[in-house]
This record gives sequence, C-alpha cells and structure tokens, in this order.
Amino acid sequence: MAEIGITGIGVHIPRYRLAGELFAQVWGGAGSGERAVANYDEDSLTMAVEAGLAALEGRDARGLDAVFFASTTPPYAEKSCAVLLATVADCGREVMVVDLGGSLRAGTTALRLALDAVRAGSSREALVAAADLRAVAPGSELEPTLGDGAAAVPLGQGEVLATYEGGYGFVQEFSDVWRKADERFLQAGDPTFVRAWGYERLIPEAVAGLLARTGLRREEITKVVPYAPDARLASALLLALGFPDAAALKTPLLERVGNVGCASPLLGLAAALEEAAPGDRILVVGYGSGADALLFRATGRVRGRDTRRGVAAQLARGRPLRHYGKYLQFRRLVETEVIKAFTGLPVMAREEAQDLRLHGQRCRACGAVQYPRRHLCWNCSGKEFEEHRLSRRGKVFTFTKDHLVPSPDPPVIMVAADLEGGGRFYTQLTDCDPAEVGFEMPVELTFRRFHEGGELANYFWKFRPAL
Repeated sequence: MAEIGITGIGVHIPRYRLAGELFAQVWGGAGSGERAVANYDEDSLTMAVEAGLAALEGRDARGLDAVFFASTTPPYAEKSCAVLLATVADCGREVMVVDLGGSLRAGTTALRLALDAVRAGSSREALVAAADLRAVAPGSELEPTLGDGAAAVPLGQGEVLATYEGGYGFVQEFSDVWRKADERFLQAGDPTFVRAWGYERLIPEAVAGLLARTGLRREEITKVVPYAPDARLASALLLALGFPDAAALKTPLLERVGNVGCASPLLGLAAALEEAAPGDRILVVGYGSGADALLFRATGRVRGRDTRRGVAAQLARGRPLRHYGKYLQFRRLVETEVIKAFTGLPVMAREEAQDLRLHGQRCRACGAVQYPRRHLCWNCSGKEFEEHRLSRRGKVFTFTKDHLVPSPDPPVIMVAADLEGGGRFYTQLTDCDPAEVGFEMPVELTFRRFHEGGELANYFWKFRPAL
C-alpha cells in the first residue's frame, strides 16, 4: 500500500497586525509582540477558504472525496460551513463534508479523521481546513494573546510532502476556556490551575502515548509543535516534554501571529514543513478536553516547494493597524453604520456557480469569456457557450474611490480588472492602502464577507493586491 500523508499545505495570515504596545497604551501594562487581526470583511470561513485554495493551487478540487472544516467560531451555528468551503473550492457534488467545532483540538481531530478515511480507502484525498477568529472582552487578559488565521492540509497517497507515521489521542473532561452558546466572548479559568492541570498534564500524556505507540525516542523527533496559549508557556512546555530548544520552530508564531485557536497546530505544521529537511520528523499536538498527538516525516518533496504564499512570506507582508480603535471597528465592538442590504434566496440559489464557484462562459463561436453570464456574446452576439472557470488573477483596468459608502475602513475602492485567460471582473478592493492602487496593478480575487442582508452571512469575491 502506498504511503499516506500530506500532499500540500496552505495558510492564511490576515494582512493586519496589532502590536502589543497598542494594547498597553490603552489598558496599561507592558505590551510585547504582535497579533494578526482579520480585516472587517473576514471571518473563520473566508480564512479557511483562502488557506484551502492555496493548498489546492494547481490541482482539480473535483478529485477530493472529503472536506473537513474545523472552527470554534463558525459564522453559522446551524448551517454547514464545510459545504460552502467545498462549493467555493469547486468540488464535486458527491464530496463528503464534515463540520467540526466546540473544541480547541477540532483541527487535529479533523486531521485524524481524514487520515483514517484515506487509510481505510473511503477517501482517495481529503482536505482539512481549520480557522478561528475568537472574540474576547476588550481589556481582558486574553485579548493581547489571541490572533486570527487559518491553515489547510490536503491528505492522500503517493507523492506526499510528509508521511503519516502514527497518532495517539485521549479525552479528559476539563474546563479551561469556554464560551456558552448565547455568549459572544470567551471565558477562562484561573491560569495557574489551568496550566498545571491542563496543558502541563494532558499534552505530555499525549506525547508519551504517541512515543510508546510508535516505539520512537525523543531524540528521533526533529520538530515539536505543541498547542500553547502564549509564547511563555510554549517554551515551558517544550522543556517539560523533554525536548531541546532546537526542536522549537524557528518562526515564533505565538509572538508574530498569536494564538489562532484550533488552527494553531496546523499553522505550526505548515511552518515546520517550511523549515524541514527530508527525513525530519514533526510532532504536532492538539489540545482541548484531552489531547491529540500526530507524527509526520518529511520527504524529499519539501525541498523546492513554492513558498511565496507560505508562513514566512505572509508574516513579512503584514501591515500594522495604526490605532486600537480601528481594531474595535473591525470587530464591531463599537457602533458603526451598517448597510441594510437585500438578499434574495432564489437569486442566491440560481447564481451559485457564478457567484461562488467563479464559473463564467466561453463563447463557442469566438472564444470570448463572459462574466456575468449572458444570453448573447458581448463580442459576436453568439448564443452558444461552454462552461469556463475564471482565473483569480488579473490587472486593474480602472477604479474609483468612494468616500460616501459606509465602511469600517474607508474609502470603498471599486475595481474593474481584466483576468488572465479572459473576462473582466468588477468588485471591491480590499487589503490595500488606497494610495497604492493604480492602473495595471496586479490583483487577485479573494473570498470575503460582503453583508448580512436577510440575516445571512453573504459572501462574494473581492480583489486584493496579488501576493
């Protein structure tokens, strides 16, 4: 049987950073490090989509047999986000979808489920995407430590970046951090008790169980990625686990991104694969009401990978938020003017392929690409078309800056861009300094949250500067 393991990797770290000094200026204390902050038009689902599309770049998503979406902060309490993720990725209709949540180790649990499905043969290839955007009360102790982000891992057989060598997990009822169904903000238990009876007991137990199951020694593990709520405890955990400092990631994710919840182990795995040499063993530990430990071994395919969208590259592209008030606006923790948009459910159902899958038309007579869909070709008035999936990359043809439309981050920039392979797309521009937009600027489409018309989270595509 062919080895199973990781066939790709994708991450999404939001553009904006909030420095610890800004928290200190507002609430006092000594601030340090920084955390990644999702833009006002991002949520856990859009971040998972971005990571998933990056992980699947260059391959046909219709080859996926399963899609797992893990998050403790999904946009819907009752509606499948995994279905929307699979739809935007353009998976086939028979794909199995699974939504996991309610636990900080939902990401590693999803990995275990997907690996078991591939090993059992019920799935040839599966995608796991984990994302979190956790809210805490302004000024709370948790606020400077939590970041936003996502990571996605396709799993399959054959040509893998890292083989799966085994896993171990167990459950333990324990209250450390929680959020009741009718609450917005996280709650946390006494940090000293949680550390002693939670992290420092459960994570070592998972690691010991994995080593016993695989028969490996600690010195045979190259990198260790344990879940940790902050940078200080991460260092202490590594020492308690009996691993040397060299086993820690070179990239200090907790200091540069923050604690991204159930996406933390997958984001750490992505960073470890960027640093890995062939043969390196990577131990990933998820935590939450128990713990999961999974072991991977890098193959020769980790070398020569395109890392322009990797962890290090996205960290380097971060831009600071200039003041704490902008963060409050993005999180809607202060009053902001909201557009009351209209949503038509029949229109959403009818235009799913066009609006979510990015399907346009190609004229059979002249080859011109049509988007949105038309009855007559704009170029030759032909009436026969074939399905065409648009490219996500293009160049700005023209743009406007609107200072009147309500927005947490004005002005609203509207862009018409010519896409690679044909078609012109008109939508908003995001993640861009207004002074930087210009004609012929390379841009790419990113999946974002548009409005809440009809009490729904309405999603569509926006442009951003090309990565």
